[in-house]
Formats: sequence, structure tokens, C-alpha cells
Amino acid sequence: MAVAFDLRQLRYFVAVAECGSFRAAAERLHVSQPPLSRQVQELERALGARLFDRLATGVTLTPAGREALARARRILVQAEQLGEAFAAGGKGHGGPLRIGVTFAVTVASRKRLAAAWQRALPGTALDIEAGPSRDLIPALKEGRLEFALVGLPGDLTGLESREVHASPLAAALPARHPMARRRRVSLLDVTDLPLFWIPRSHNPHYHDFCLRYFRSIGYRPETIVVEPGQLQTLERIAHGEGWTIPNGATLETRVRGVAYRELAEGGDLAIRVVAAWRAGDGSGRGERLAEAAARVLGKGAPTPRKAGRTA
Repeated sequence: MAVAFDLRQLRYFVAVAECGSFRAAAERLHVSQPPLSRQVQELERALGARLFDRLATGVTLTPAGREALARARRILVQAEQLGEAFAAGGKGHGGPLRIGVTFAVTVASRKRLAAAWQRALPGTALDIEAGPSRDLIPALKEGRLEFALVGLPGDLTGLESREVHASPLAAALPARHPMARRRRVSLLDVTDLPLFWIPRSHNPHYHDFCLRYFRSIGYRPETIVVEPGQLQTLERIAHGEGWTIPNGATLETRVRGVAYRELAEGGDLAIRVVAAWRAGDGSGRGERLAEAAARVLGKGAPTPRKAGRTA
């Protein structure tokens, strides 16, 4: 007897497994939590197996869930490839090579990467999009991207990968703050301002990694949760409402009254930028793109030079 389930249910199940909670998965998928939960329950009924242990803090996969996750990812990739094959109209290829780039890579570096990748794969059309790693990694696993630069920590199970860069964090302070007079600032130096910090749902792996590090050095800040990369956050810093520890593209944004300084712990908290692609790709394109990215970005690049007060 055939088991009745659909691709949407598989996508929802994979998202919950990767996010570790129904709430975080609903945020990623831009759906409300009740229908997400119902779809996963229907999948469990169709398979006749409990896929998750539901806990107060989130969910964990059961043994059946772990097996289902591996199979679901393969099914989703195959479904995507089937659609591409017919969308290509029999031309023998699925259109441009789809590449994702984490926001931890600056806009200027993205332009240099695009040129380097075009040289590495001459004659190949490239479709490059920037986004958060929390979205890029699932897109790779589900076949919606062929290659991506993503920020770690993160779950790269089932992917080939190579580290190409370390993106250290800096300090963004009110320009009038006493610590802004220094060239180098420690987390423990700024005790009078709350820290503008990312929501856990933005990148659970990295969020938890940072919290463990904060505790290890005795840093227990008052935090204000904000979405990353918002100009409004920098404007609030300029008005003395708090400070933050940005990296990547955010460091290119200049706001009057905000000073960027080297963060003493910036290397320890660095986002490791990794080139990743689906395992089993025999074309060699992933390796060529990763090598080009390593040349452009330079693995283990130093903390960006200090920026003076902005105009």
C-alpha cells in the first residue's frame, strides 16, 4: 500500500529538524506555527513513525526521524533536479549555476568573487545571491543552490566543504564613548552599555557558540535583540543607546556618530566562511569555485584595519 505524503511535508520536516524547534522553522519558512506542526504530524501518521521527541526547549530527532531526514533530503534534491531537467527544455543543462554568499562577506568582496568565479568557470552563467547562512545551508541540501559560501558554526552534514576565510568581529561604539578613544576594545571593557545582539533564530549554531564564549570569559551583558544588518541599529548606537560587534558587510556601513574599533576577542568569535557544495558532485566545479574563493578572500585574513570616526 502506497504511503501518502507530499514534498511540502518533507520540506517542513527537514526545516524543523535543522532549526531544532517548530518556532524557528516557522520563522525560516515564513509560515505560522500551527499549520507547520499539523503538516509534520500528518507526515508522521503517513509514515507510521514518531519523527521527533518534543521537549520544552525544542525538538530532537528520534532514530526513525534521523533515517527519515537523510531520505527526505535525497528526495527533495531529486525533485528539484527533476524540475530543472524539464525547465531546461531539453537543452542539456538546468540554466545558470546558482551560488549563495553569506552576508559575512562584504559587498566589495562579492564583486571580486563573481569575477574570479567567472574566470574559474568560463562560459558558465552564474546566478549569485546574498543571504544569511541559516537559509543558504538548507538551500544547498535541498538542491536550490549548487554552491555557497556560508558562515560557521553550522550543520554541513551531507556537504563537501573547505574553509576559505575567517571573518573576525569588530566593535561598533558610540563615537563619544570613552572606549572609542582606544585602538582595541575588549568585550569586558564596555560594561555601561547594552549589547545589540542577534535573535537565536537568525543562526542558532553561531548564537549558542557566542553565548558559550561570553560565559567562558565572564561577559554577561544586558542584551537588546535586533535583526542583523539594520541601519536603525547603527543610528541607535550613534545616539548612545548601546553597542554591537558586527562583521562583514555591516562594517562597510558608515553612520555619523559610530566608531568601529578592533575587538580583542574578534578572532575568537570570528565567523568561519566555508565554501560548501553537495557531496557526490563529480563535475569538479565545487573544488574550482572553492579554490577561487580562497584566493580572493584569503583564509584566516586578519581583523580589518581600525576605522576612524565616521563623518
